[in-house]
Amino acid sequence: MTNIIHQTIAKGIEAPKPLYEQVKSHVLEHVQSGEWPIHFQIPSEHSLVRELGMSRMTIHRALRELTQEGFLNRIQGVGTFVAQPKQKTTALTMSYIQDIISGRGNQHVCDVHFLQAEAVTAEYAIRLGVKEGDQVFRSYFVHRENGVPVMLEDRYTNPVLVPDFLSQKFSEMSIDQYFLDTCSMVSHEHQVSATLSTAESHHFMELEQAAPCLSISRRTWSGNRILSVARLLFPGHRFQLTC
Repeated sequence: MTNIIHQTIAKGIEAPKPLYEQVKSHVLEHVQSGEWPIHFQIPSEHSLVRELGMSRMTIHRALRELTQEGFLNRIQGVGTFVAQPKQKTTALTMSYIQDIISGRGNQHVCDVHFLQAEAVTAEYAIRLGVKEGDQVFRSYFVHRENGVPVMLEDRYTNPVLVPDFLSQKFSEMSIDQYFLDTCSMVSHEHQVSATLSTAESHHFMELEQAAPCLSISRRTWSGNRILSVARLLFPGHRFQLTC
């Protein structure tokens, strides 16, 4: 049996990813290439188990997460289909973190953990409207309120729209303000979900144990072009969000 995922690992491309993330990338590659167009019925879980050499539990988790993230639609008793991309919405207007904190009379500090160019994954390539492997700008910040970490910000930015992004001092100026100063017709869309913190967020958010968190996926537009995609994570016991 040909094991596509394991062949990819052998090339040294996907090895750092968990297996279910590799399955997600495999599915998204087919969607991004157009091989699986909108409303296309993708192979069943059993077919993907045979094709990729993964357990059904791994395949099921990957498809479930892609459905939750809006890339797939699952119809019980029928199958799983490529979803229609969601249109922009302005239903949720969310204040910027620095404005929320300063509005309470508290001190806001941004820790810049890394700010770099890197190849984008299939998942974020689709969200950002670029090709997998394209160079994008990645920023990873922790925002503090009076010294306490209250928000983790993991962002991918399109370098074509803001080529000077990496030279900015984001410990002194927010990305949101930079976008407003640099780009025209800036707007946002948000998707909100509940989640638990991971080992990674434990470390950066200085949490002692797993904690319920509010996760917000923010996509920022400049006119009709996608400027950035960010994951914003708030520990529920530390922060009250105002929208």
